[in-house]
Amino acid sequence: MRAYWLIILLVFCCGGAKAQLPKSIAVGYVENFEKQPKIKFVKSSKAEYEQCEKSADPVKIKIKESKADFNLSTKSKTFKLKKTNNEENDFDGYEYIGYYKMLKMWAFTENTMSDNLGFGTFALLDSLNGNYYNIVSIGDGAIETPIPSPNGKYLVYYYNRLYDGDSAFIGVLQVNRNLKAKQVLKETLSFDTESFAVEGIRWLNDKKFVVEAYNTVKKDGSRETIIQYLKANIQ
Repeated sequence: MRAYWLIILLVFCCGGAKAQLPKSIAVGYVENFEKQPKIKFVKSSKAEYEQCEKSADPVKIKIKESKADFNLSTKSKTFKLKKTNNEENDFDGYEYIGYYKMLKMWAFTENTMSDNLGFGTFALLDSLNGNYYNIVSIGDGAIETPIPSPNGKYLVYYYNRLYDGDSAFIGVLQVNRNLKAKQVLKETLSFDTESFAVEGIRWLNDKKFVVEAYNTVKKDGSRETIIQYLKANIQ
């Protein structure tokens, strides 16, 4: 009986041990997207966009945290991550985003700054097996938080280029948790444009999403924002 409780105590201690993040698996490289089909858009409407339900994921559930760091727990380990301190001139740290219930993954960003230049990457940590993923950005900052499809089989995300006017990248990743770690997230579709920036994306159903896009134009000496809605179908 004593041996039994010793084993239970050992398992608990191992599960609660603080650990360093494992080597990340990178996904979302432009060269990989270029091998896949491009997103094909058709015109949509504000009414159709508003018909789409906003995703409930990721949820900002309560975690153990302090002023300096926060903990993300997986089935076998707990990872203690240093928080980003924006008051420092040179920093590196992490910012907690939330938890994807369907994917069973923690979401956060990795942030670094040096010589007044900031860089960021969106990251996912699998709460079941501890696999760690980075979604590569096409710019200096992290991508906007990916939106899961209603069935959790796809993630769509975007990145607006801040210094290139109305310019954006949209990527779609397929999710398959039954595959090996390096194949769980796979580049599926993308769209790179200099014709508009993205305000938001919502899923209409498991295979269709609608983009709220905008253009900024000069009119009568002032700048005016023009909104358009575009719908895409995942084949």
